[in-house]
Amino acid sequence: MDVRRIVISRRTVGMGGGLLLVLMASLPVHGAGVKKGAVPPPSLGGYATDDALNRVVIPAQTPSFVGGQKPPMAVTPGNRFMRILVSHVALWESPETGLAISADQRKRFREILLKIRPELIRNDATDLRLVQLFEAFLVRKKVPEKRLHALNARIGEIEGKEAMEFLSALKELQAVLTAPQIQMLRQKNETELPSDNVSVSSALMFADRMLSIRWQRVMAGSLPAKSREDLSRRYHKARNWLWSLAAEKTVSDRSVDDLLSKPFVDMEAFGEIEKKAGPLEGKFWGTFLRIVTLLQSPAG
Repeated sequence: MDVRRIVISRRTVGMGGGLLLVLMASLPVHGAGVKKGAVPPPSLGGYATDDALNRVVIPAQTPSFVGGQKPPMAVTPGNRFMRILVSHVALWESPETGLAISADQRKRFREILLKIRPELIRNDATDLRLVQLFEAFLVRKKVPEKRLHALNARIGEIEGKEAMEFLSALKELQAVLTAPQIQMLRQKNETELPSDNVSVSSALMFADRMLSIRWQRVMAGSLPAKSREDLSRRYHKARNWLWSLAAEKTVSDRSVDDLLSKPFVDMEAFGEIEKKAGPLEGKFWGTFLRIVTLLQSPAG
């Protein structure tokens, strides 16, 4: 997840994003140092014991975004949403910005932030659990297609809810500002530089990794030469299409990033971007799931 889906449905994976923003890690666990002369810890599935702890505690977890991230967690959108809200308040309250925020405004800002934070935490916890199940389904020998699609839709629903809560909080925060303060921020919008981040959407990294696992699994089976050749041709064609969609998705994601980084966010402009981002999000994840279905081993 990401993960970026804001108000659209991903009918799709949550990784970044949710419906709105793709906009879409467990803390590595380190054991005590091994004493000199002690027997080194055994390896588990090619991973050192310490690095594999998450996958021992949660067997269904795969070493992708969920199991391999460093904090803050990025597979679910909560950290990103909260960071955006807090950074806006910090900017507005900064003496360098010159808004002269009053004590009452400061108090209201904090009330809004404290109200949204537990909601993001609750939804992120649910989302993370669902993403782990989604990953677990993807690495099975035989993918349960109906359950996978239903789970994907559920992830989109949760992330969409989280995105709407985020947008509501952002609107509330901006509504605390006075007309002159808003005007000052709009002027600053004109001089704000775009982000220097042009990285391809992390959703592609997740999707391509899962497809690689499925590809290797199906190719390891005893397929007839003709079937293997046909599957290879279809897979690579579909994978190229997914990368093409990922490029489109990245442009859309970065447009959202740029808009949300403005000192004052134009909600109307944001709504226009999301009208296009929603269908694109659905197309990307729909294509991913079709490729997953393609990579089903006849042998199971």
